[in-house]
Amino acid sequence: MKENLRRIGTWARRQGEHFDLYLHALPQRTRLTLIFAILALLSVTLLFICGSIYRIGRNDGFNARRIDTTREFTPPLPETGPPCR
Repeated sequence: MKENLRRIGTWARRQGEHFDLYLHALPQRTRLTLIFAILALLSVTLLFICGSIYRIGRNDGFNARRIDTTREFTPPLPETGPPCR
């Protein structure tokens, strides 16, 4: 188990180093654009999450409404077949 955790940690560090080298190879303007794009994506995601939490907490009654379907529902008619003995 310890060996697997060590391997995962080593792999994660290597991935971080590869990503760091990739970012440093980009021009300054591209790096800034990439960072701002990631921040914009995260902020839009956060807005959707906060909006959903707000809507749940507001309890606008959407989920609490009772829809009366018994008036519209007609039970199925029994099949007319040979009488049971």
